[in-house]
Amino acid sequence: MKTQFYIARHGQTLFNVKHLYQGWCDSPLLEKGIQQAKALHNGLANIPFEVAVSSTSERAIDTMNYALEGRDVPKKWDKGLKEVYFGEYEGDPGSIHHVSEDQNWIGYAFCGGEDRDQAYERFKKTLEKYAVGGNVLIVTHGAVISRMVQHLDPEEWKLRKYPDQLVPNCSVTRIDYEDGEFTLIHHPDTSYLED
Repeated sequence: MKTQFYIARHGQTLFNVKHLYQGWCDSPLLEKGIQQAKALHNGLANIPFEVAVSSTSERAIDTMNYALEGRDVPKKWDKGLKEVYFGEYEGDPGSIHHVSEDQNWIGYAFCGGEDRDQAYERFKKTLEKYAVGGNVLIVTHGAVISRMVQHLDPEEWKLRKYPDQLVPNCSVTRIDYEDGEFTLIHHPDTSYLED
């Protein structure tokens, strides 16, 4: 049984614009983020979803609600889809911490958070729970999507892109799941943001 995951990052938030570590902290969608989510609604309009599952963060829930407004799609929320936990850096400006490239790449266990592989395993196991067959919409966060893409595409892994570079707000990443295996169908894509 094949499941086609449409994995969307949430719309632009206040913390995104202020360049603050967002992680398990939360900030509201800005007007631009709301418009992105509404555009995503149009871009996904012809795709029949079996279920939609969001991270429990408000920014992801709001994005899912705008993207599915007026549609009769069952909705769920799951903590396993949350962003990487940045520990003591949560809510801080990115500019005040001088994190080495290697530390940033490994993750944030050094400051009480998650390393990226822990977050990846959590995210992957959560997706497996919702591999119900057919099309499934997932609304989640940049760093966990980024890590999934980098695991499935070794060339992307070598580039070591930051999540904002690899996964723009309200982009959609297509990943299939069948016979216990994930396959990357296409990288984070903003073509779903139709006017």
